Amino acid sequence: MKYKRTIIKYLVPFIMLFFFVRNIILVETHHLDSWMGGGMRMFGKIDKMLYRVSGFTVEHNNKIYFVNLRNIEALEDIYVESKILPSEHRLESILKDIKSYTWCYNEEMDAITIKSDKACSEEVKSENIKNMQVYRVHYNNEKNRIKLELINDVENL
Repeated sequence: MKYKRTIIKYLVPFIMLFFFVRNIILVETHHLDSWMGGGMRMFGKIDKMLYRVSGFTVEHNNKIYFVNLRNIEALEDIYVESKILPSEHRLESILKDIKSYTWCYNEEMDAITIKSDKACSEEVKSENIKNMQVYRVHYNNEKNRIKLELINDVENL
């Protein structure tokens, strides 16, 4: 009886320590993210909302502009919502909300901005907003390069 207690007393902490060390090694060497509370051998690639880019494209003066929602303070809530589970239904709803704002072309910055008291060269029609896109930031460890991978997009409604 005493022998079984001694084995359990040392074996259980040893097994837990083994998996703890193994998880740290996998996270550091294979760039995997262990699931919170997932337990043994449950790993997934890192795809955190923090590492996503969302925005929409606008066609203006025969050019296509990508408007990154991160750069627009007034749309911070929409920006966060667009990165959380970017389903087609959610992106369509966000695109509809984006079209309800007044947009303008800023010639000095050569960019599409939300209309405000700042310099606005000409107003952009809402039908020129073509689609909504959400990207994942992918880092290639061997080449030390970052690229964007499209997660989902929706076309103009």
